[in-house]
Amino acid sequence: MPTLDTPPSDTLSNSSVLGRLLEEISWEGAKVRGYREGGRGRENVLTAEVLGSLTYLPRSTFLAAVFRAAHGADKTRELIAVEAELATVTLLPDESRLAPGGTVVQPDGLLTTPSCHVLLEAKGMGNSAFQSEQLSREFACVARDAGDARPLLLLITPAPPPFAVRGHGRLPVEEAIGLYLEPVLARTAGLDTSLDKLLARIAETVAWITWHELQTAVVNAQIDLAALPVGVAGTVQRLRDDLVKAIDWHSLR
Repeated sequence: MPTLDTPPSDTLSNSSVLGRLLEEISWEGAKVRGYREGGRGRENVLTAEVLGSLTYLPRSTFLAAVFRAAHGADKTRELIAVEAELATVTLLPDESRLAPGGTVVQPDGLLTTPSCHVLLEAKGMGNSAFQSEQLSREFACVARDAGDARPLLLLITPAPPPFAVRGHGRLPVEEAIGLYLEPVLARTAGLDTSLDKLLARIAETVAWITWHELQTAVVNAQIDLAALPVGVAGTVQRLRDDLVKAIDWHSLR
């Protein structure tokens, strides 16, 4: 709990989904016009709307269902699902760097549980491609920053792999990450792991799910609303409906 001795920056920091989204928008200058009509198609808006609902819905039911519906890194995803109620979720977390003063890495979300450290990278409903080094950088970053926790890079995308990578067409996940992993590793501080070992860890560290698979997982999540107090059941239903509508609305871009 804040006290009189707590620095103002600690008591006033806004870590809410809405606060983080507004912070990001504030840096976009003239591009802010793109948020008119609600920011349809903007991946940050879509991600905020979905993560906002998942943050408040019963996590052991809905967030767990999302991770169980994803593909890849099966053991880590299941552990996250089990620990979902204890998760801390941050939209657009503070940037990380591969090395002091080096390349900036800023995923779309950060989720931590007692045992796992998850970077979330979301792509909007359009035809956007990953930057050439983006997945290599984020993979190296989560492998290092997880420390003793289990790392996971979760990709939320409009379509299944292969994924579009700028300048390289469509690539499978492993190839997209391995493409620039060697030069990225050379610029990454604090990751004392060989290239071969990192390449071997991709399958157990990276997972993906499409927006519509996420939507289906939320719709089909098993919860007995009749067993809940009327007000609580209504809240759950409204949050679930908002998430489903957000994905439908952005899909009509």
